[in-house]
Amino acid sequence: MRALLLLGLAAVLSPSESVIAQITRGLVDTVGFARFPVQMERIVAVADSLEKDSLRALDQRLWAKAESDWVMAISPHDDYVYAGRVYWHLFRKYKARHAILIGVAHRAWRWGEADRLIFDSFDRWRGPWGPVRVWSLRDSLRERLPAELFTVSNNYHAEEHSLEALIPWLQFSVRDVEILPVLVPYMHFERMETIARELAGRLAELVRAQGLNWGSDFVIVISSDAVHYGDESWGGRNYAPFGADLAGYERAVQREYALLQNYLLDAVSPARLRLFLYELVDPKDLQTYRITWCGRFSIPFGLLLGYYLSAELGRHTPTGHLLRYDTSWGLGQMPVTIGGLGVTAPRSLRHWVGYAAVVYF
Repeated sequence: MRALLLLGLAAVLSPSESVIAQITRGLVDTVGFARFPVQMERIVAVADSLEKDSLRALDQRLWAKAESDWVMAISPHDDYVYAGRVYWHLFRKYKARHAILIGVAHRAWRWGEADRLIFDSFDRWRGPWGPVRVWSLRDSLRERLPAELFTVSNNYHAEEHSLEALIPWLQFSVRDVEILPVLVPYMHFERMETIARELAGRLAELVRAQGLNWGSDFVIVISSDAVHYGDESWGGRNYAPFGADLAGYERAVQREYALLQNYLLDAVSPARLRLFLYELVDPKDLQTYRITWCGRFSIPFGLLLGYYLSAELGRHTPTGHLLRYDTSWGLGQMPVTIGGLGVTAPRSLRHWVGYAAVVYF
């Protein structure tokens, strides 16, 4: 959907910087996401201004009544000038030092990857305020997980944008944040459960040993845009079952709210997550969409991980709350004129994307 914009870092860096580049993940999207502090600060300022009434209402409805820190979330990963207002509803409340990031493997079909998680082996990722360290817990987890449940590939992570989108928002809120990136390719629900149970068990052992608290010390953030809708500029595909006009848009958005309410809000439920997965994809062919949410695997896996982790840690089942939903068509382009930030895809009734920010306590 977006052009691959990998940088040729080694050709332009000094020898000492070239050494750093070998262990630091580069950037895929240098247009849609912020690369510099001034860009990030401008996006946040505009988003905060445009959303002030909504944020005030949300503070009264949800945050003022919260009795604990949030432990999981779903975030968009589209261009900031489209989705920045939705991102901000979530990341304005981010404060944990460590974030386990569960991402979409958009190109898993080309890689031939399925049925196992994809870890990286980078030491750090690039952020606007400098390198973001990868949490050392990643290597401890890999040592404890059965080998058939995961692979390690810097190449896959280097060309995937779904987690890169989250880094500037995390670093804006917590400058010394550390991340644990994981990509989720094609897999059936039963396989997700197997891996999520195992990962939750090993994760619980490690965080207990380190005295870490889920919520204040570490959280899980799941990356996913919602529906990709329209009949134009989708590689020749028609993703507009309700029509590519205003009436079709309104019906599609109604379906979005129904998906959120039926499957992703209130107490996390494996049974509902299974229904969610197979409402989005054909169970006979996981590469065939029924509804075009790119997080069709990352969302159910990430929420299953949280469900089983809560049991391992003796906590209540996480409960989801919708912070904000909107679309690239409904929001429009934010009035951010700072250089370097732009869009990587069109916006019209014939081509739009949905964004949901959901938080779990």
